[in-house]
Amino acid sequence: MQVPIDTSKMSEAELQFHYFKMHDSDNNNKLDGCELIKSLIHWHEQGSKEQPHNEQAPHVEEKIFSDEELVALIDPILQMDDTSRDGYIDYPEFIKAQQKAAASQQKHQQQQQQQPQSGK
Repeated sequence: MQVPIDTSKMSEAELQFHYFKMHDSDNNNKLDGCELIKSLIHWHEQGSKEQPHNEQAPHVEEKIFSDEELVALIDPILQMDDTSRDGYIDYPEFIKAQQKAAASQQKHQQQQQQQPQSGK
């Protein structure tokens, strides 16, 4: 039985640890390909709940991915973030990947803000 956890008062580091452990279904402190897929689907489900649903496009949880699509999603993640090359993302690798993603997102947002506003 899972007990709901209140994440509203967690720090960013606590949220990242919670997210990692939530997707480490075999409790080996590593995320394998299947666990990475589940985490990506969970992440997209959360995002789709925040945006209006397009009736023409299926929800992420309704889409059935082919093996090739799954490999195309997971292989780049492992190539970039699995620095030990053991086929898993361990917690330190996960944190480094999160930090890189946050820095990239921040840089992208800064670039967007620096672009001149068109049409004004």
